[in-house]
Amino acid sequence: MKRDIYQKLVDWKQSESRKPLILSGTRQVGKTYILKEFGKKEYKHMAYFNFEEDRSLCDFFEGRISPKNIIEKLSIYLEEKITPGDTLLIFDEIQDCPEAITALKYFHENANDYHLVVAGSLLGLKVGRSTPFPVGKVTFLDLHPFSFGEYLEGIGKNGLREYLREKRDFQPIEAAFHEELIFQLRLYFYIGGMPEAIKHYKHHQDLDKVREVQKDILRSYPMDFSKHTSKPEAIKISGIWEAIPGLLAKENKKFKYTEISKHARARDYLDSIQWLVDSGLINKVTNVKTPKIMQRRSCWPMDSGSFFTGQARAQQKWILFCHSMRRFIPLNYPLYALSLFPM
Repeated sequence: MKRDIYQKLVDWKQSESRKPLILSGTRQVGKTYILKEFGKKEYKHMAYFNFEEDRSLCDFFEGRISPKNIIEKLSIYLEEKITPGDTLLIFDEIQDCPEAITALKYFHENANDYHLVVAGSLLGLKVGRSTPFPVGKVTFLDLHPFSFGEYLEGIGKNGLREYLREKRDFQPIEAAFHEELIFQLRLYFYIGGMPEAIKHYKHHQDLDKVREVQKDILRSYPMDFSKHTSKPEAIKISGIWEAIPGLLAKENKKFKYTEISKHARARDYLDSIQWLVDSGLINKVTNVKTPKIMQRRSCWPMDSGSFFTGQARAQQKWILFCHSMRRFIPLNYPLYALSLFPM
């Protein structure tokens, strides 16, 4: 399944000012897949190392950090020579080896002829770090769930995506295309942008099975809360996480702390909300009526499909919202969808 970020990876490879690349994003958005595809297509060889799968890899980064020595050890481990320019080095789940993150600085300074990309969950890369970060020595790319345009291409509607890309006037969209786009947009709201859910729908056309895929993804996130924070904080984060779908199902979508627990107060949960924002799992949406920041805000999930799974009332409200989008995308405003959902 093609991703728009692929061209940015190609641009990184060709850049004269290339630095080690950090590809970050929430779990299950397809970081490993896109890096492996990039390695297979753009390089003669690919050296892939997963720090979660083999914790002993971290031993190569202990003591004095020497990129040359690390490369030699990794070559022996892989039983394959790692050569500058011809081999793409991939460090996956790098958040499980803080010393490897620190080593990126020395790869840039002393071994920048090696093409090195690393992937990690935002939960580990941004939240609760205790080791020095290589500030100014790395390049960042963020991978998000599929945009509407990527979704269209992912399910085989390449023609529709190309049509929207080329549509640069304000003339009405032909009725046949408009109806199909509205139908697909509503499906996109329901399925969401997680690669596995889109792939399953493409091959099976079964929304009930898609929901099962989404439930599995959704259940995996809370398991990471306690891994990257204290137990009391993890309980508060879980409370917020579970409360958001119900809050968004209401007419007034302002975030109310009393929905988490009867005696909840803002001062007790502000850090927990920011933790979820930093991890990439939610987005804070501020109500702005004038050019200044207002205090009233709501919290929205990073992926519409997965997050409303299992919340009956929230699902009903979300389906009604998807249906109501028809009246917000009239024939004489064909670029509205482009402005909301990148093509």
